[in-house]
This record gives sequence, C-alpha cells and structure tokens, in this order.
Amino acid sequence: MAHPPHQHPEEELTVVRQGTVEVLVNGETKRVGPGSVVFQAANTLHSIKNVGTDIAIYHAIKWRTDKTAPVTK
Repeated sequence: MAHPPHQHPEEELTVVRQGTVEVLVNGETKRVGPGSVVFQAANTLHSIKNVGTDIAIYHAIKWRTDKTAPVTK
C-alpha cells in the first residue's frame, strides 16, 4: 500500500498501466487492472494497494480549480 487511506482538497485521476490494484473509491473497495481509470473526488477518503502477483504501475494526476478548497497548513 502506498499509504493509508487519506483525503485532500484536489481531485485525482489514477490510470493503471500494469498489475492489479485494490482502490478505495467513495467508501467501496474495487479491484481493477491495466487500462482502468479511477476518479477520486475532492475530500473523499481513498487509497490504492497492489493486490496482484506482478509489479503495479499507475499514474496519479491531481489538479486544483478555482472551485477547489484552499490548501490549509
């Protein structure tokens, strides 16, 4: 697991390139593989975990808009 379930103000898109991963999306756990695209809305609890026998490779893209909540430190 890359890290425990977390949330942040940015939206996030994950594209799975290789392997099988388990993702927490909107309170549900789903198992997805190569070619899958996973959207995580802002401020929702989410995670990703390699559950396959192969190396998991994925690309995570986060973005902010003028509607995104400001970052608090």
